[in-house]
Amino acid sequence: MDKKSVLKKIKTLSAAILLAAPIASSSIVSVVSAADEAQSQTPQNSQTAQSQQPSQTEQSSKTDQTKTPSSSDQTKAPSTTNKEQTTTASNKKVKTFKVAIVKKNYGIYQGNFENKKSSSKYFHKTFNVSKTFTHNGKKYYWISQKGKPAIGYINKNAVATPNQAKIVKAPYVSQYVPVKTPWGCAGASMSMLLGSQGQKITASFLKKVQDNLPMQPTKGGQKGNVYTGVGFGYVISPGALAKYARTFKTGKNVINISNKKLTLDDIRMYVQGGKPVLYYGFSSYQKPGDNVRNHCKVIVGYEKGKFLVYDPLYYSKHDDAGTGGKNMNYDHGAIAWLPKATIQHEFCHKAITIK
Repeated sequence: MDKKSVLKKIKTLSAAILLAAPIASSSIVSVVSAADEAQSQTPQNSQTAQSQQPSQTEQSSKTDQTKTPSSSDQTKAPSTTNKEQTTTASNKKVKTFKVAIVKKNYGIYQGNFENKKSSSKYFHKTFNVSKTFTHNGKKYYWISQKGKPAIGYINKNAVATPNQAKIVKAPYVSQYVPVKTPWGCAGASMSMLLGSQGQKITASFLKKVQDNLPMQPTKGGQKGNVYTGVGFGYVISPGALAKYARTFKTGKNVINISNKKLTLDDIRMYVQGGKPVLYYGFSSYQKPGDNVRNHCKVIVGYEKGKFLVYDPLYYSKHDDAGTGGKNMNYDHGAIAWLPKATIQHEFCHKAITIK
């Protein structure tokens, strides 16, 4: 073989080796890459399968979320196990005592301030308190009725004990001074209610009240002139008086609570809730045998079984008993603490107050 032929074979062999090298390299890389991919895909696929199928815990959680709470859940007392809560809240068992809900605009809660209900649903109902709960400086009562699931816990300011004393801030208004209306007890008493809501009591205001008091033939209107008494037969009805009060800015919330089932305990609870009550009864000018409740007065306080009564049938708030119409059964003075039995004797279930 000549030299040229040898060189030609060497070149051909070298070229073949060079051509084969990348193919082998590529095969090696492909094998390694396939192994790596398979290894990396295995956990990913497993993870995907796990994410697509909820765990037993998650399923349990979803089931709990849709489950109707049991009665024990619904009456659960506030918890104080949370570390943050323990610094601001505390539960305390107390000797059971009774309270009545006397305010409508409060919430009743269960759990950790959950499942809020309105106190208006339980207004003037009586409950037992077996424990107290303090949260962020505010005190709550855990309320329930015997043999029934607990209602929940409510701010102590929304309730009152049966003998809790209370005096509502209200002005005394005379039906004689500064505007003389001897038959204008309804307008003067209504003005006391409005005064408790911020109405400034002036001579011009009182004259406006008396001049525009609804009269017959208006339904429920008063029969008889408030200044002279001409044609007098009866005072304005509670419904008409409440409606008239609502025509004034400070009287928007005046309501008629007259009802055959209305009791003095209801009146007490209104007062304990901070609401004065205008009621219909007898005057110190009541004649023997006259049983018509033609006089309006206002109850503004309660303490130890007695009611604080503002009677407009006097010239001054300083006028004492015996300075009125001389019927001593009802001539108690302008401002007097009267026993429940005294008011019960004249009470006729007619009254208006502020909601």
